[in-house]
Amino acid sequence: MPFEDELGKLLDDTAGSFTADRDALAEGSMVRGRRRLARRRASAVAASALAVVLATTAGVHLVGGQDRDGRSGNPASPSPPPPPSPGGAYGHFAVSAKDMRNILRNGLGTISGVVVEHPQVKGTGSTGANRPATASIDFEDGFGAARVSLSVRRVDPAPADLKQFITCPPEEDSPFEECTTQPDNRAVKGYTEAGKAGGIRKWEVTMLSSDGYLIDVATHNVAGAGEPVTRAPRMTPAKLRNLAAFIDGAFTRAGAPNPLGTVEPGSSSERGDILPLLKDLLPRRLHIRSEGGTGGDGHVVVVDPGTGRQTYVEALRIAGDEEVWNETLPDGTKVGTRHLPGTRPGVVRLRADALRLNGLWISVSAYNAASPSSAKSGDAPLLTAAELKVIATSRTWLLAR
Repeated sequence: MPFEDELGKLLDDTAGSFTADRDALAEGSMVRGRRRLARRRASAVAASALAVVLATTAGVHLVGGQDRDGRSGNPASPSPPPPPSPGGAYGHFAVSAKDMRNILRNGLGTISGVVVEHPQVKGTGSTGANRPATASIDFEDGFGAARVSLSVRRVDPAPADLKQFITCPPEEDSPFEECTTQPDNRAVKGYTEAGKAGGIRKWEVTMLSSDGYLIDVATHNVAGAGEPVTRAPRMTPAKLRNLAAFIDGAFTRAGAPNPLGTVEPGSSSERGDILPLLKDLLPRRLHIRSEGGTGGDGHVVVVDPGTGRQTYVEALRIAGDEEVWNETLPDGTKVGTRHLPGTRPGVVRLRADALRLNGLWISVSAYNAASPSSAKSGDAPLLTAAELKVIATSRTWLLAR
């Protein structure tokens, strides 16, 4: 089981009360932290460093996740990379404060399953890649106050210096109590207030998206400065990972928010929630002749303008875990691809399935016919198995309600 999932289970099991075992665990963790701190600094310097840590965890993130320069509040993070040139492929970034608030609320409800009571949501928008957009939410859930914060910045993902954001430092020099570098451009970091059992704790996930987004999500076990600390952080590292993936899907490659990610929280699902996502993920060379669907499935008939060949493509959410999986992606997503016979002579069905760690299962199929029961139109579907796999594994599906 991945580190973050094991740790997530531990935090879930212990949330809400401090037991003797948890006290011992927390104390042991902070003893290690104090020993590291002692090796790095003299005692006088350590005192001032502690003040900086407290000011950061209880101040910077506790006022919306930014410092005065607009950077994500993290005392150990390197300075943000320079913004891409205005004319570059990743130079466009525009999102409103309202959209950021909605994205965070939708991500918490859809992906993390967090029950939010008495929320206080803040957000800042952005009109360029030189400034991050942020959002934060303070809420209660029966175990005390908590905060989740978000920062998104647009970057060119190619430069090597961006790796410092998603790579853990050497343990002897690390300010983190825990830190793991993940295989899919993600780092999971854990903080504990040095020297205080049961003090302020923070978990943070930083992810670099292939579409050019540097995403940082964090959770605290306290909402405001001076408030009592009575519980573990509400969001586990595994839930933060899923939330970061949702945020990635909530933005398009063009640098704009995805409409399905910014809908008003709590609004009812509408017909075609799956359909617009499927249409957006189709190869651009294909022309859509007809379309349809409900909230949980969608289908299109695409045509090759040159030959007139038609292909029926469908996508749907399904439940269970009985598929034959061919591979597992670095983020834990199971993938299965199959070549199946159709009901009519010469009709074939290509199918690709993707099952994520949070239980979301998307299945996409393509037939070399205008419908599953129609006569064949060409010898093969207009989409390849590789293209179906790309569609099925897209993080954009995390927006589907």
